[in-house]
Amino acid sequence: MINNSFFSNFGAGLQDFFSRPEWRLWPFGPGYGDTILPAIARLLFAAAILGVILLFLRFLFGPGGIWRDKELEAEAEQERLAEISELKEQLARKEISELEYRTRMRGLK
Repeated sequence: MINNSFFSNFGAGLQDFFSRPEWRLWPFGPGYGDTILPAIARLLFAAAILGVILLFLRFLFGPGGIWRDKELEAEAEQERLAEISELKEQLARKEISELEYRTRMRGLK
């Protein structure tokens, strides 16, 4: 069993590490004597982290996601089939051109 002194020592060490001047304002601070490139690199790094988080959430909850509600998938499939049948009807009534039909069908698939 890990005792409480481990956590307190770990927390104190982490606080000491991030109290250093180079970490004090990271990633959005101007830093100490930095040029524009390190500042841009810090912002790009923060953007990359946010991008990874968004992609991970899309993987979990997006279309076909492992934690996405199955009712949402079924509802989306029904809407897609209804739009396909409506497109076919519009093409049969000559309301849309063949090119527009193909373009919109590609978007639905």
